[in-house]
Amino acid sequence: MEEIEVCICKRITLSELLEVIDNEGIKDIRLLIEKTKAGTVCKMCISPEDDPYGERDIHLSELLK
Repeated sequence: MEEIEVCICKRITLSELLEVIDNEGIKDIRLLIEKTKAGTVCKMCISPEDDPYGERDIHLSELLK
């Protein structure tokens, strides 16, 4: 099965993000962005509001719910 890229610009996968969230106990999106650098280029992967055309399947904000 192909790995889902959440942050296409930085090529950061869902499993990489979940690992950081679990290992670091991250509950804050700003800290997740700081630790992984996801969402620092085009920013569309941060939240659905930052992705007006729905180009991303999943967003960082959805991982922290």
